[in-house]
Parts: sequence; C-alpha cells; structure tokens
Amino acid sequence: MRWSTALVIAAVAAGIGVPGRAPGQMRSPTVGTTPSGAIFDRLHDATTRPVPQVAPPAVRPPDSTWVPDRFVQVPGADSPVFVPGHWERRLGDHEVYTPPLTGRTREGGTVDFPAGTRPPVNERQVP
Repeated sequence: MRWSTALVIAAVAAGIGVPGRAPGQMRSPTVGTTPSGAIFDRLHDATTRPVPQVAPPAVRPPDSTWVPDRFVQVPGADSPVFVPGHWERRLGDHEVYTPPLTGRTREGGTVDFPAGTRPPVNERQVP
C-alpha cells in the first residue's frame, strides 16, 4: 500500500473509533433554543433583564399651593382684574412667596403685581 492510502484509512478509522471528538466540536450542544445554543441564550438573558425597581420618593408636606385663575378687585381699578393661576411657596403659617404676575382688566389693560411675600390667598384682598 501506499503511504497516502494508509494515512487516509487511519484518519477514517480514528474518526469512526472516536465519534465524539472532532465532529462533536462542530455540532452545537442540544441545550438552548437556537442553533448556537447557550451563547445566544446568555446574550438574550443579559439584554432582557427586568428593570430594577426603585423605592418611591419620600413624601414631604407640600410647600407650594396652586392658586387658580380668579378675578380680584384692585384699588385704583374700575373693574375686577383677572389674575392667572400660579404657584405660591409657603414660607410660614401666615406668609407665602408670590411670583411676579400680570393681571388683565376687562377693558384690556394690564396691572403688574411684583413678586414678594404676602399673606395666604384666603387671608388677603389683592393677589
């Protein structure tokens, strides 16, 4: 026999005699849902983890109060003035900070109210 024929016969015999070696490395393991098995399963698991839950924020007593749109009578104006809704920040039991506001009269004029500290809305006459 020639050496090349003997070498081919030996390689085939080694492949038949040890079936799980070289051909087994090319096959994917039967564990897993895809042909590539565990690699894609690990990738899928890493990218579809649930979002961590965050504890709800601690509830603080409100320091701001919403004052809705309203009409108020202002000294020096003939008709009530429309004051838009706004937030007022509580500073104390009988004191709030009011942002600068622009009111409108029924005739179309404007009245500017500067920012400052005032009594709460239920205790005062003007915005």
